[in-house]
Amino acid sequence: MRRSITTLAATALAATAVIIAGQPVTSTAAADDQVFLVAEAFTYDEGDAVTATATAASAASACEDTTYALKTWKVGTLTWLYNGDGVPANIASTALGSITTSTNTVAKGTNRCGLTNLTTSTYTYGGTTTLKPQVSSTATCTGNDNKSVTGWGTLPAKVLAYTCTYYNAKGVVIASDTLIDNIAYTWFTTKPANCTGQQYDLETTLTHERLHTAGLGHVDQANNATQTMTPASSPCDTSRRLLGAGDYAGLKALAAK
Repeated sequence: MRRSITTLAATALAATAVIIAGQPVTSTAAADDQVFLVAEAFTYDEGDAVTATATAASAASACEDTTYALKTWKVGTLTWLYNGDGVPANIASTALGSITTSTNTVAKGTNRCGLTNLTTSTYTYGGTTTLKPQVSSTATCTGNDNKSVTGWGTLPAKVLAYTCTYYNAKGVVIASDTLIDNIAYTWFTTKPANCTGQQYDLETTLTHERLHTAGLGHVDQANNATQTMTPASSPCDTSRRLLGAGDYAGLKALAAK
């Protein structure tokens, strides 16, 4: 079993996803006031393209590969909120800690390679909220309230998490919501002993999703298998919780934009 991440672009006015990146939410807004939306679905696939060898690739390879892919947005300062309603019982006391760790990993560029922390973006935890992520159970973005909420809910088959990120005409993120499936999949925050079956690491998932929010795209599965932004990962895998050299280089490149 493996999981992969599919990136879709959509507009807030569209009833279904539109495969056109950077489509403005409103066509009547002045250029500087336009808001753009990108939706990212984190899914898993039942194929065998990701081998155990690739998943367990060495840390040395992760630190030698400096490949990255940039999108058209980046984070300057972002405050995010957490809604724990519906969090799976087995991780109820630890989920927020893992999500916070993932967010801080991206904010600081924390990596497997001993590279210096980054200070170019600021992600601030704003506390808990009763607001819901503006993501529907059919994996569509339902609006922008200018709040960045991470929470739990039902998603379509094979979708582990879904992120809707809004950015302005200057390419700066103004809000990003993430919905994590709480029905179909088993999550862990500490890898179980003798981990088997379809158990997924929350920290790995959220690090990948936060990198999407930050402005990174996918790299090649076969050639860049050790990077966090590779589009597929096996269940029970925790090897990409921290960034590889390519993920780190991508964040540095975004800061220079």
